[in-house]
Amino acid sequence: MKKLILMRHGKSSWTDPELDDKDRPLNPRGKAAVPVMAQWLAHRKHLPDTVLVSSAKRTRQTVKRMRGVLPDLPSAEVDESLYHAPPEKMRKRLSQLPKSCETVMLVGHQPGLSALVRKLSDGKVRRRCARAFEHFPTAAAAVLELDIKDWSEIDYHAAEFIDFAMPRELDDSRSG
Repeated sequence: MKKLILMRHGKSSWTDPELDDKDRPLNPRGKAAVPVMAQWLAHRKHLPDTVLVSSAKRTRQTVKRMRGVLPDLPSAEVDESLYHAPPEKMRKRLSQLPKSCETVMLVGHQPGLSALVRKLSDGKVRRRCARAFEHFPTAAAAVLELDIKDWSEIDYHAAEFIDFAMPRELDDSRSG
């Protein structure tokens, strides 16, 4: 059994309209939301042993800020191909992971993340997770389980969508 955490980067800043999209940093709301999500992941025991991120500044900052709560979070593997990647590109990258990886977190962008969740889970979700298909906001995380032994086996319609949270819904108890 493998576990996949798909997380959207924290809210990014638009204060400099001349800044290239890839170089936009997290804004104050994004900076505040990321540790909340890191606490939720820890509370729910969704802890990755591998972290993949797109090359955008905001995805890299998201993982860096998570380390304040999760100091043992593995170093992020920055992958240019994940920047605004469509589902098939993300699925292909995941299929290249070593068999030894058990839980992978991929920090990326919309609309690719929600499309990948739909394709992997065949649109079948637990009721508390269904809102991920309606809106996958910044810093939200979706967790899927795959009944596979090797990441090379990852395919559409083969995952179970087991958990989802967004920062604004979490309270201090992190009971999610």
